[in-house]
Amino acid sequence: MWADKEMSLLSILTIAGVVVLLVFAVVLYEVRRSNKVRRELQDLAWKKFEYSAKRLKLNLGCMSILKAIAQDGDLQDPDSMLKSPHVFEIALEKYYQRKEIKTIPDEKLEEIRNLRKILGFLPLSKEIAYSSTRQFVSCEKCKVRIPEEGPETHKGMCDILRTEELNWSIARPDGPPVPLGTWISINFTRPGDAEYDFRAQVLRDSKGALELSHATELNRTQQRSFARADVSISVEIIQMNRDGVGDIFFGKIIDMSGGGFGMALPIKLIRGAELKLNFELPGHGRIDQLPVIVVRVAGAYNNDSSKTVHSVAINGDVPAIQEQIVHYVFEKQRQDSMLKNV
Repeated sequence: MWADKEMSLLSILTIAGVVVLLVFAVVLYEVRRSNKVRRELQDLAWKKFEYSAKRLKLNLGCMSILKAIAQDGDLQDPDSMLKSPHVFEIALEKYYQRKEIKTIPDEKLEEIRNLRKILGFLPLSKEIAYSSTRQFVSCEKCKVRIPEEGPETHKGMCDILRTEELNWSIARPDGPPVPLGTWISINFTRPGDAEYDFRAQVLRDSKGALELSHATELNRTQQRSFARADVSISVEIIQMNRDGVGDIFFGKIIDMSGGGFGMALPIKLIRGAELKLNFELPGHGRIDQLPVIVVRVAGAYNNDSSKTVHSVAINGDVPAIQEQIVHYVFEKQRQDSMLKNV
């Protein structure tokens, strides 16, 4: 009897051991498979980056710098850095923090500065919001208050004298010497875009100029929330009603931003109408079932009474799709700008 119990216990332990080993083997297989898929996706992302870099005719030196920035910036999609100045600046700031910008040779900093021009990020189109003072150019004006808090010693409009990767400088306003390390308040108005308020630290007060630290936290009083581009994209529209799906018809997206679209439609909808859109984003893949809401109904499209212009806003939490659209808009703006300059 005891022998039978011992055999039974041994059998249970054996089965349990086999189950544990099987579970461990399955987990190990899934981890390896997941890592393989991740590596394959990363390899594909880098191939996409290299293809875009070749289209831009970037030399090996530029590509090497961009790869380093993408790696230190923890970018899963390095190609996005070539299309979005915002992504570029975020990745670059991480790169400077990890490499300690003061230890980077001046020649390399100058290469990075020139790289902005090659990518079309400098000077920055007014359709694209500033995200760093490194995007500023000389001969523009800003309003300063010194110091940021407490009784002011300086106040007024100042010219931006120069902008480099390590720092930037403005014309020194009249007043007493400004102590090293003083935080100052700056307001920069960009016609056709917005007002930017931010703070910077005085690094040096000399020769009629204040040398300042760069800022990447710019408070923007928006005139337009997203950059916008004129497009011509066929779109399938699904009108939603209380019972679910309603009419299905086709139209055309005539302008686009990360926040919404302008569309020419064969019918006139009411403000507040909820729709879902299906369309192909050129060069960026298919977008399906994108929820939008009509926020404005305008007049006829190009004097064609059979088509009515509607403005729609994205109506849902779809950050990945919005990022995809923003990348496309930036790329379209840059292509349009290059064509204008030809």
